[in-house]
Amino acid sequence: MRPVDLDRATFDRFAAASGEVLVSIFLPTQVRGDEVDQGRIRLKNLLADADEALQTVGWRSRQRDARLTQARDLLDDVEFWQHQQHGLVVYVDEEGHCTSVALPAGADERVVVANTFHLRPLLPSLEPLELPVLAMTMSGVRLYRVTQEAIRKVPADLPKSFEDVNWFVDREKQRQQHADRAGGQGLRHGHEPSDARHEDVSRFLRAVEDAIPPTDSADALIVLGDVDLVARFAVLSEREILAGRHVADVDDEADLREAAGPLLVERERSAMSALLDIARTHLSTESAITDLAEALEAAVSGRVDRLLLRRELAPAWGRFDPATLELSIDREQRPLLVDLYDRLAVHAMGTGAAVTTTKEAIDGRDFVAVPRY
Repeated sequence: MRPVDLDRATFDRFAAASGEVLVSIFLPTQVRGDEVDQGRIRLKNLLADADEALQTVGWRSRQRDARLTQARDLLDDVEFWQHQQHGLVVYVDEEGHCTSVALPAGADERVVVANTFHLRPLLPSLEPLELPVLAMTMSGVRLYRVTQEAIRKVPADLPKSFEDVNWFVDREKQRQQHADRAGGQGLRHGHEPSDARHEDVSRFLRAVEDAIPPTDSADALIVLGDVDLVARFAVLSEREILAGRHVADVDDEADLREAAGPLLVERERSAMSALLDIARTHLSTESAITDLAEALEAAVSGRVDRLLLRRELAPAWGRFDPATLELSIDREQRPLLVDLYDRLAVHAMGTGAAVTTTKEAIDGRDFVAVPRY
């Protein structure tokens, strides 16, 4: 078994799951090296904690073994442990079926046994900024999508090179025509006139612009490669261009990801600053929701437009019934209790709210829900 990739559809599938007892297990893991085995040891210990929690709620040994068998099989799955990232979550549903997700953002050790899956630690891995990256030199053009953690090539019918677009141009004729216009003066043999070269480059750049798939037109476009080409493309294109440093090899994915990194960081910082400004505006007008009970009710009824939630916020354990809105808060974690901040995020996303985790508190608040009306 390999961990599944986390995307919004996978998250929504976990969010829709419910039952008498669902098991969620989180742990940090290592990508490679001798420390990979530490993940296996952590999971073994956490499965023992899950077994103890099931025993606490009255499950017999045979029931517990049946529920956790698939998860325990992961301990001896050598291939499984060779495909990890910085964190891992193992979900066990009502049938004992086990699904694991590798988390690039990492995870702290935690076991939650409740009637829903615990999902809040997935949010940072679900929301990383991803932007298209155009890598372009005279000899090659590639399109990628990149995050801080990964880069992947995007299939696109791009021009292969400058010559691929300008193959039909008669260079000798260009030189002769330019010499005639200039009275035969100032043109060295073998060199193309600057105005003809300018036209050829513009034709190449327009072909690249027109070939970028429409799916990438809504995002800001990072452009890397030949500095002069990048600068001219930024002038020609109608897109929002984030121009990066020189990159010589359009196929060197590691170099491209490194070059795109600072642009992604700045873009994320700008987007977060804008969100915080929105939250502070609502806080200043006292229209923001910062009470947990009120926020849960607003999330269930679809009245939350945006939710900003501090990433390292400790769980608030309790019970919440979305049908009756009945809420109780407990002082410590016990089996069958849920993290109420987890439920707040899940219900908000389920009714169309944009949920973002923040590194710091928002003007002293652990969360801010911005209402739709």
